[in-house]
Amino acid sequence: MPFITREDGERFVIPSYRDILSAKKSNLLRREILLLSSNYGEYIVLQRKNVNQYEIAFSPDPGYLLGESIWNYFKRPQDLIYCEAVPNTSEAILVIVKSGSVYLDGVFPVDVIVDELLVFRTQQNYFEIYTYGDVPISKQPQEGKFAFADSSVKSFSVLDKPVFPTLPTVKTFQLQPVESVLRAKGIGVFPVGRLLLVLAAAAFVVILGYLISSHKKELPQVIVRATNPFQGYYDTLNSPDPADQVRWIASNLWLLTTIQGWYPQSVLFTDYTLDALMKSEGTRTNILFDWALHNNGNIDVRTDGFHLTIEGGFFNRGINTTIMPLTKVVATIIDRLSYVLPGNNLDVGLNINRGRYSELQLTITFIDITPTTLDLISRQLRGLPLVLLKLTARMSNNGLISGTIILKALGS
Repeated sequence: MPFITREDGERFVIPSYRDILSAKKSNLLRREILLLSSNYGEYIVLQRKNVNQYEIAFSPDPGYLLGESIWNYFKRPQDLIYCEAVPNTSEAILVIVKSGSVYLDGVFPVDVIVDELLVFRTQQNYFEIYTYGDVPISKQPQEGKFAFADSSVKSFSVLDKPVFPTLPTVKTFQLQPVESVLRAKGIGVFPVGRLLLVLAAAAFVVILGYLISSHKKELPQVIVRATNPFQGYYDTLNSPDPADQVRWIASNLWLLTTIQGWYPQSVLFTDYTLDALMKSEGTRTNILFDWALHNNGNIDVRTDGFHLTIEGGFFNRGINTTIMPLTKVVATIIDRLSYVLPGNNLDVGLNINRGRYSELQLTITFIDITPTTLDLISRQLRGLPLVLLKLTARMSNNGLISGTIILKALGS
């Protein structure tokens, strides 16, 4: 459900995509936001996270961000979990905030909420927890309910009344058309005032340089080139986060299943491109071409049939100068995947020594899962020193997918 409309008519939106963008040059940032907007929706919320980063959320629908609005209601704690039963249904609102950013929000069937929380048994957090109604989260262990370890709980409160029916609307969290937001933030707008300051500064530098050069003596120049032994590590990880890429793939696989009379028989993701071999169930080709036209896709007719390709817009993650031991990287992935994929689904390849760090190829195998489960797999890759090399899969006409995710892991 992309949004919830309250009884008073206010709409609270679950974004189709959230991320953190680096505060790069204005024109580059504008181009990146417009590219992402073409995939995830023309309404955005853009906020400064710090001097080097922006937080951004995209949606095809206007309204107020659900997760951020609830986070703001509880005074913006660093780590928050809020769960509220939806009356007369078997669903609940769930919002999870980690390190001051919304990690997950939406309306979920009560019986899947425990699955969403299992991953936190392997992570260090300090949550403020609030619940209302009959939800599957408890302070003490109970059958059929999830209880956090004491070390992960800062406070636990059971509320007397629900928050959502009277949740205040905050303009900061209102999704607005992307162009109006970019203009308001001055992103990609010609900065006349700044240009005048730059010209004045340039004139000062020219004059100062002239005065110095008239008294300058020729000095010998020595150029020393130093090689950083970790440069290859930094260069490799100066790339998109596989968690974002696999999540994007899962979202697009679900979209492909909505094409009337067509389904993706096989898919391949490499180099920012999703290539799907589309099979017809007896439907005319004009439906496929029309879908591609309206969803930024391209159709290529090859010897094996109709291929639909979609280009992904991803940005490079920030560089983390802390290098994890490679064994810890592998162990973390195994532990996280165990909550999503039962059994042994990870194959470890050859360890390549790069001097101060090493590389390892990892292959995750999945059989007969839904795009929703693939999205859950993507969440387990978040924050790890991984690079996505390739994803291949086959999909049956009932929507279940089987395949492999091939990653490169880096560590000491």
